[in-house]
Amino acid sequence: MKLTRDQNSLKAITGLIEYAFKKQQPIIDDSLFLSRYEHADCYGVYQDDELTNLVMANHFEIQLFNQRVKMAGVGYVASYPEYRGKGGISTIMLELLSDLHQKGVAVSQLAPFSEDFYRQFGYEPTSRRKTYRIPALAFNYLTSEKRGSVKRGSWQQMESEIKKLYQRLLMQQQVGTVVREDWWWERLNHYYAHRFYAVAFDEAGEAKGYLIYRMQGATLLVDELVYEDVFALRKLLTYLKAHVSSFEEFLYHAPVHERIEKCFREQEALSITLEPYMMSRIIDIEQLLPHFPICQKEIIIEVTEDQECPWNVGSWLVSQGMCRKVQQAGDIKASIHGWSELLLGELTLTEGIFLGKVTTSKDFDTDVFPKGQQSFYDYF
Repeated sequence: MKLTRDQNSLKAITGLIEYAFKKQQPIIDDSLFLSRYEHADCYGVYQDDELTNLVMANHFEIQLFNQRVKMAGVGYVASYPEYRGKGGISTIMLELLSDLHQKGVAVSQLAPFSEDFYRQFGYEPTSRRKTYRIPALAFNYLTSEKRGSVKRGSWQQMESEIKKLYQRLLMQQQVGTVVREDWWWERLNHYYAHRFYAVAFDEAGEAKGYLIYRMQGATLLVDELVYEDVFALRKLLTYLKAHVSSFEEFLYHAPVHERIEKCFREQEALSITLEPYMMSRIIDIEQLLPHFPICQKEIIIEVTEDQECPWNVGSWLVSQGMCRKVQQAGDIKASIHGWSELLLGELTLTEGIFLGKVTTSKDFDTDVFPKGQQSFYDYF
């Protein structure tokens, strides 16, 4: 059930979270937790007057090419150990998905502790991250960018330029990237203590990129690296290079489309790995489809199966930015799992057909569904 927002519920919620996530200090008065709690709906199961299971959903928007849709970020999925595996979370998830649909939420995202667990609710992996481990000596093979300048400062000093750059990033064919509201920016700044901020300016004084980073012992940890052009990329890498005497390694968990290795004349010393990151689920495909610049004037897509969100099942005619249900077989068919990967993730139509996740009634000359970029730095 959806939990009421009162002191008794807050006490029960924080108690369960403290136990399940091994919090060392009470969080009932913690401003970081409360900032998230105040922008969320909480769902739970009570047994014998005790809150035994919990799911929290925060409300965001995500960028979908040139438009935005509502997204629910699911987190704090928790149960006391004696109540795990007894269906409490399943009960909550069914109610949550139904409520989100009624509220006009099109998509949900989460960071899974188990892909198999969330797959039973219709979620599929849709984003990966590319991890760079760069030894300090590797910067010997980076040609320094001498043009322009970099300004370092506090969040308060850099906030305006960073937010404007992030907003411009959202217009660069982004799919699934979070549209950050002010409360979320502030929470990030306080949650990750001792962060540093730097902005790259070109010779005309225009901000072209930013860097957010932390210092952890012998490692410089890059949290965000955003740039509008190759000048900004090289300038920010040159700024990192200026730290080589103080750090042994530079660590960066980047979006999967990152390409900073191309700036190094020798790449052998760089360690680059790919790993799964977030999972997504389409909650309302009727709302989602009109936002896609589909490479067909008219097409019928069919959702063959969606147990948790049955309103998605059926055939949908998509034409000229409109979507409506029809009583015809689909040109392209997939379960909600396949559609979530195809529309929100990296899976292409060709790959989906090869893997048996998608079927088509005819051949298509090109991939019908364009692939955007997901610059995902957020964690729920």
